[in-house]
Amino acid sequence: MLNMKYLTSLLAIISLISCNLHEETTTNYNTQYFEFHNNYWINLHHFLYQKADSSQLKKLQEDDLNFLEIGEYSSMLKLSKNEKEVLEQAIIYYQKNLTSKSLRRDLNPMRLWLQKRQESTEIIDTSFSKEFTEILNKVSPIYKKYFWEIHKSHNSLILNKHISNIKAVEEEVIKKMEVLSLNSWPDSTKVRVDITAYANWAGAYTSSKPQMNIILSTLDPSSTTNAFVETVFHEGSHLLYLYGKSPIRDKFYYKSKELDIDFPRNLWHASMFYLCGRVTQDALAELGMNHEMLIDEKNIFSNYNTNMFRTINESYYLGKIEADSMIVELLNSINKKSH
Repeated sequence: MLNMKYLTSLLAIISLISCNLHEETTTNYNTQYFEFHNNYWINLHHFLYQKADSSQLKKLQEDDLNFLEIGEYSSMLKLSKNEKEVLEQAIIYYQKNLTSKSLRRDLNPMRLWLQKRQESTEIIDTSFSKEFTEILNKVSPIYKKYFWEIHKSHNSLILNKHISNIKAVEEEVIKKMEVLSLNSWPDSTKVRVDITAYANWAGAYTSSKPQMNIILSTLDPSSTTNAFVETVFHEGSHLLYLYGKSPIRDKFYYKSKELDIDFPRNLWHASMFYLCGRVTQDALAELGMNHEMLIDEKNIFSNYNTNMFRTINESYYLGKIEADSMIVELLNSINKKSH
């Protein structure tokens, strides 16, 4: 008869090994501020959404860009007639039922539900309708056979390319963003980052409910550059600017009321883009790397990104003016422009 103490220890070891094996399939890295996941169902979900919606491709093509080619096209050619029909049925389902809804807002519950599914197990839960569960179960073997390995490998390749730089500068970047945002990163909070082949139209987005979750595409050509690093920090900085109480975002609102200026809803976000870009740029420069800020590389918020906008934000970044002065100057500058 086995000694009960020995049996208990053995079961604990088996349980630990099992947990570790499961974690290896979902989590690539933990850093001080982020946990990175390469999740099967989240990748499948965004794959189907973008095949049905094409918004991410259309946005890239506006800038004369395209998705990185990692072998997906040749995989498509290998599908049998029946497999093509099953994939097409799933895409049509997404077109009819999901692409009219925002990945960032409307489909939050679905994303959380998918994150809890086991990769190797057929889904039984029909919380989002029996039809949706059946669609996923039918298309899953096809995705796993033809696409998951190339997506998973590419996701890992991109993350491995950048993770050392993220780890090297994350404390410096987050601490500076705390100062600039007038806010503090919640103690012991690690933001979940799902590394996916596809994302939304922008190639990256952050959902704040019920907790922060970044979705970041690796098929966007910018993922091969340090734009990927800045995107992680920019999306993570939403925790300081957007999630819960945000002192600096509130100031943009109340100062606009004091000045009797229509509240410019995205001005705080444009300022955040510039400031996070500058913080990342300087942090990477310490590692000997040149970095073009996302606001410039991707021509983001071009309506705000004027010489005056840059001068005001740069003065704040360098500590030459306080937050209130920066916000008032930004508001006055766009008010003059509108008149």
